[in-house]
Amino acid sequence: MIKCSKCGAELSDDTRFCSYCGNKIEATTPPPIVEDDETPDASQSEPANASTPRSDAPKSLADKIKDKASDKWRKLNTYSKVTTVAIAVFVLLCLVAFLFGKTAAGIIAVLQIVLTVAALLMKKQIIKVPKSWIHFVALALAVVLLVPYVSLFKLDYGDAEKFAWSDILLADVVPEPESRFGEIIGNSSEYLSLYVYRTSAADYGEYVDACKEKGFTVEADQSEQSYYAYNADGYKLSLYYDESNSKMHIGVDAAEQYGTLVWPDSIIASMLPVPASTTGEITQDDDKGFQAYVSNTPIDEFKNYVAACADRGFNIDAYESDESYSAENSEGYKLSVSYQGNSVISISVDEPEYEVSIEIECVENWAFSKYDVDVYIDDSFEGTIDHGTTETFAVTMSKGTYEIRFVNAEDDEVTGTVVIDIHQDESLRYKISCTSTKIDVETIVGTIAEYGEDEAPMPQSASSYKFDNYEDVQKELTDAGFTNISFEILYDIVLGWTDEGEIENISVDGKTDFDQGDIFKKDAPIVITYHMKEEDDPNKPVESETPNVEEDSPVFYSTNTYEAAKEGNSGVFSYRDRGNSYDIYWIIDFDEGYVYYFTDGNGDSTCDRLKIDSGTLNDKVIITYHDGGDEWSYSLHFKYVDHPETLIMVDQNGFDYKYSTTDLDDALSLRATKTIKDY
Repeated sequence: MIKCSKCGAELSDDTRFCSYCGNKIEATTPPPIVEDDETPDASQSEPANASTPRSDAPKSLADKIKDKASDKWRKLNTYSKVTTVAIAVFVLLCLVAFLFGKTAAGIIAVLQIVLTVAALLMKKQIIKVPKSWIHFVALALAVVLLVPYVSLFKLDYGDAEKFAWSDILLADVVPEPESRFGEIIGNSSEYLSLYVYRTSAADYGEYVDACKEKGFTVEADQSEQSYYAYNADGYKLSLYYDESNSKMHIGVDAAEQYGTLVWPDSIIASMLPVPASTTGEITQDDDKGFQAYVSNTPIDEFKNYVAACADRGFNIDAYESDESYSAENSEGYKLSVSYQGNSVISISVDEPEYEVSIEIECVENWAFSKYDVDVYIDDSFEGTIDHGTTETFAVTMSKGTYEIRFVNAEDDEVTGTVVIDIHQDESLRYKISCTSTKIDVETIVGTIAEYGEDEAPMPQSASSYKFDNYEDVQKELTDAGFTNISFEILYDIVLGWTDEGEIENISVDGKTDFDQGDIFKKDAPIVITYHMKEEDDPNKPVESETPNVEEDSPVFYSTNTYEAAKEGNSGVFSYRDRGNSYDIYWIIDFDEGYVYYFTDGNGDSTCDRLKIDSGTLNDKVIITYHDGGDEWSYSLHFKYVDHPETLIMVDQNGFDYKYSTTDLDDALSLRATKTIKDY
């Protein structure tokens, strides 16, 4: 009988597992029985120095670690074993990448490690994810990243072979590189472009130093992977190093040879200051633009020239850096000045570009010719207008004449055209009508033709001005540049069907039918005819107060004749507002330079006297009250220009008050009864 070493149960000798606790029973051989008086046979005794290891000998640290790792590895499931191996591989790849200077590959390896660790944590549900299969996606992505990783270690030089430095025509200008493998892109006495393969970062650094020793130190610009410089002969060197592909590019440009520079007197060139240097080259000088290269202009002279351009008006939307300057002038011409290096500057001016809006209405047909229309500006397709719709095209255009073509989208033989002349921003409108044989084009708003300095375009057509107020139209025409504007007044408003000041017609240089954009001399006579109330007619007696006077005699409300009174800047005027309980009087005395204000009928015995600050009654006369520390101003003006029959007073709050003419003698007599109070 034997006992279980775990639970102590008595078991038969041939038992392999304890029937009580399941413990495995190790088979044991009982030691031989030796009588007390027997002495063991020496031949059966094990020598003390026997080579057979003892089962209870202590293990080394390495063996313990090995056993522990082996034990843990046996306990891992298949997924954990795969991810563990993958992490180890990716760590190794990361070390290799950074060891060989492949930074991009190293970053990919780090990403692979992160993805694999994340996949393992997802599997163990340490990282919670909504789908159980996401960890497989992360692991698969980590494996797929092996493709770009490996590609970064491949040097694909195509069919590149060894090149012979003796074949390089500028071989005496730049030093010879270490590697002989590469590709010649350009090779002449003026230009070299060469890729040198199998070039390490150390090789590139040594080559830069060699170029410096060769004399390429003028205006040098160096970064970690590039180097630019000139030598004393004006050759320009450009080096660039591609670390990921271990290749270097060598570029050399021979110095440009410039002749004598004669500055032109063209329209665009005349906008610019003349450079100090007399050597260079003009490469463009026409209506579309101007470009020149000027040599013998060091960086300080470049900055002086930029300042001179700004003084010439090229200072709108300006942008300036150490080696470049760009700006526009008031006419929209765009200047660009840049320092090219080796004391060479480039100067270019482009003609203005204008924003043009083109609205096209396609008249809808009810039955036939219901085709869509393609729109072209010259040969440039702008879009298609669906039949019966309206489209607007926004186009940026330079100065010039263009043709807008309307083409049947189903039959390009059916067309219509209109010519536009662009020299400013435009908002154009056209109406097209489709027929079986052509497309009719009606211009609603067309381009304004170019004109001279003493000319101006009509802002609107004659028909557009009808019914507008004459003061608004006068301002618009004045703003457009017209200087010779006069008026004819129709005193025919009786029942109020027509607004006061409403325009009947306008004639320009004798023409009463003109279109928007028509060009006229700025001093062409313009006559604006408009309507006024019949009661405002100065030639009609005003109530019973108006005496019969000759034309050259003073009118009843002023010391002036009517013609002089219209000027509103001389003599004496009187106006009154008849209120329900009292009257308000204004006397404007240009002779003395004062304005008088008083009332009658409310018991006030004072009269305010205020000095005329400025202005005329056709514009506005400004008067200011000074009362202690307080000040406020009023303005007085004719309701309509050149019409002294009605006065408008505007107070300090912007409110208008209307006054009519009154007998001057009566007003002066009434004022004489008042006590004058100066402000």
